[in-house]
Amino acid sequence: MFKFKNDVILFIMEGERIYVLISENIPIRKQKNGGDPMSKIRDNRLLSTAIIVVLAVFVLAGINYIIMQSDEIVYAEGWADDQPDQYQSYLRNAEMVQTTFGGSEPYDYLEKYPELKTIYEGVGFDIDYLRARGHVYALEDVINTGRNKAGASCLACKTADYVAMEEEHGSDLYAMDFYEMAEEAKTGVSCYDCHRNEPGVLQITRGHLEKGLEHLEEEHDMKNLVCAQCHIEYYLHPETKEVTVPWKYGTDVADIEATFIEWNFTDWTHPRTGGDLYKIQHPEFETYLGSVHDNFGATCVDCHMPQMENEEGGSYHHSHHWTSPLHTVESSCMDCHSGSEEDLIAEVEALQGEVVEKTAKVTRQLEELILRIEAEKDALPEDVREEVYQLQRSAQVRWDFVFVENSQGFHNHEKAMAYLREADEMIEKAHELMD
Repeated sequence: MFKFKNDVILFIMEGERIYVLISENIPIRKQKNGGDPMSKIRDNRLLSTAIIVVLAVFVLAGINYIIMQSDEIVYAEGWADDQPDQYQSYLRNAEMVQTTFGGSEPYDYLEKYPELKTIYEGVGFDIDYLRARGHVYALEDVINTGRNKAGASCLACKTADYVAMEEEHGSDLYAMDFYEMAEEAKTGVSCYDCHRNEPGVLQITRGHLEKGLEHLEEEHDMKNLVCAQCHIEYYLHPETKEVTVPWKYGTDVADIEATFIEWNFTDWTHPRTGGDLYKIQHPEFETYLGSVHDNFGATCVDCHMPQMENEEGGSYHHSHHWTSPLHTVESSCMDCHSGSEEDLIAEVEALQGEVVEKTAKVTRQLEELILRIEAEKDALPEDVREEVYQLQRSAQVRWDFVFVENSQGFHNHEKAMAYLREADEMIEKAHELMD
């Protein structure tokens, strides 16, 4: 690192390349391979001379370098020449790929699971609920969804530009107009979300995760945490609209429910039953914790971003095509597992199939319970009705935890099945109370 008065130049080495990050006081543009880096440097001869000397050494030594301003977002295309393999794999997130039980081919959940129109009635997911496409579509898809947007905080996991927005506006951002702020966004999920402008360096860029982690005693691998910035359960604070992670008591569904109860929070009141409910988002991180693979030390990156080969036959770390490991079994699985690819895929799909079947059963049971509560609630004693509401709420939050989690139970088969069994038992108990 070189420092001149208040100006800092940071040199970051990666292999044979050096990245030169210069503090926000020096507005310069990105350069590479010994171009003309001084074209926009302010008129400060001593500092300019120092930079010239350093870069001249790089040129004479045959070292590639990149200059960038440290506070500006470098979008994915800005790394195309310097990280070509990662960039080309990132572009593949635009592909629509399918597995037996998942994938990124969009379809209408409300058509596939008509019970959702009853279960989610009143929360927006009964109006528009499409399966998510690849990460590069995140911004486009959240803008186009028919669900209402509470504020600009709905952009928190849809665009790398949210980081700059939050730094500029602070906590005022959360309740600002969604569409006005969305117009300022230039990209969906991108390199900056996990690296800022430091290739190969994992960084947390979302403050809501940092606040959530304050409640957890154990340490977690950064190769999980960069994904946990978004692949978690969260809610929007009713007043400020701040993204809030409910981990005060832990990450299991009962812990999250206890946090909601203490904070007197619910997402909505069901118009048919009159009961208050929670809407779970996408708790991949919480589900994965304590799983077989987690206990062996495997991370999100190990399975979803494996070492791959490029078109020239060379290997590179890591694939930035965020897709199911079932599409990259040889790279994602075979270093640890024996057997054939076909056998491994069959084993995974057997586990997923069990969860999908049980989830479908509980989905039907939930709809039946809601319709019965609607029909009989006025005849129930108040104390019985309130207990039924609580059972419906607890059953639905456990079912939702599994239904919206994107691995169809594979991330933690034991946990997923346990939650569904608990939901089943709670639904049965609610019926018994009403009998």
